[in-house]
Amino acid sequence: MKNALAILLFALCTLFPAQQSFAQEKKDTKLSFRDPDDHQLDLSQWILEKNGFVPMPILITEPAVGGFGGGFAPIFIQQNAPITKNGKMYPQPPDVTVGFAGYTLNDSWAAGGGRVGTIKKWGMRYMLMAGYGNINMNYYFDFDRINQNAEFEFNIKTIPVTGSLTKQFNDPRFSAGIQYMFMHNELDVKSNRSGKYIDMLNDKIADYVSGNIGWLGLKFSFDSRDNTFTPDEGIKTYISANWSNPAVGSDYKYGQFEGAFYYYLPLRYNWINGFRFDMQQSVGDQPFYIKPFIDMRGIPMARYQGKTTMLAELEERWDIKPRWSLVFFAGAGKGFDDFDQFGKAEWAWDYGSGFRYLIAKKLKLRMGVDLAMGPEGFTYYLVFGSNWLRQ
Repeated sequence: MKNALAILLFALCTLFPAQQSFAQEKKDTKLSFRDPDDHQLDLSQWILEKNGFVPMPILITEPAVGGFGGGFAPIFIQQNAPITKNGKMYPQPPDVTVGFAGYTLNDSWAAGGGRVGTIKKWGMRYMLMAGYGNINMNYYFDFDRINQNAEFEFNIKTIPVTGSLTKQFNDPRFSAGIQYMFMHNELDVKSNRSGKYIDMLNDKIADYVSGNIGWLGLKFSFDSRDNTFTPDEGIKTYISANWSNPAVGSDYKYGQFEGAFYYYLPLRYNWINGFRFDMQQSVGDQPFYIKPFIDMRGIPMARYQGKTTMLAELEERWDIKPRWSLVFFAGAGKGFDDFDQFGKAEWAWDYGSGFRYLIAKKLKLRMGVDLAMGPEGFTYYLVFGSNWLRQ
């Protein structure tokens, strides 16, 4: 689910996706930030062999929270040995413990921490995260009487706690499990406008000024990608279904389904084609500030919302040199409340380009910058690994 929690946990989710592998043999060698083959800047040895504290800076460029901000995330990593089954070796993700804090230009800030770990005896993975956020975000409302897509700024104070437990199948590419999230929220309208618009807005959100949100859900994933950070080939699918009601600590009754599909195909040795499809569907009494929204580069968070959202995006990566790549992308999607509104719903679109640098060759980890254009204008993003990240 994507909502204010996504801002609070931005650093953890983008820096270390849940299925990255650091399983490498430790070596007692002198630390070097140069690759021994091409003598270029490379962090592979520091990450893989000097396993320890990693001071990670955070650059926040999300337009919905001010367009620019920064933070810091100290990260601790413990490697896990690969699993061998039926003659095949499957690398396993590491155990990661992280704390983070960040601040943006519109006075949004967040702090918290989490851990992704392994229960080796049972072949299970767990995730626990918690924090506090004071987020300022704009939301948009359609008022039938004035036929206007009105924009209002809200302050959201949120305390989220979330966790999951998953079990690998006999084929480690498949996994399934349960997840739970509890979030206490307090909302205030920050707009200094007054009159009938504010009165209509207050009537519309009277039941959602503050409260508790809790949901319990199931999730399933299949991952055949050759690399989690910057894949060259393979498929990743993700399906989750969550239920919210008082029995699990929520003030609301609703359900939400999410499905995602990613496909990477090498068209040439240095040309990687990527495709993404994402759909979300909610039913019931869901607060407006956690409704599904179109999540693409160039589009502010929560700008295009609906009980149903669908989007598709293409990304082409051209490795012009072993270390340097160019990226081109474009996509479109819609958010609407009923399927008969699909034709009338406004298209959300993006296109842009960027570059990547192979910062850790042994991990196939690339970093760079994307410049994106959307309906509201131009934005930029610092990209760690892949821009398409999914737990």
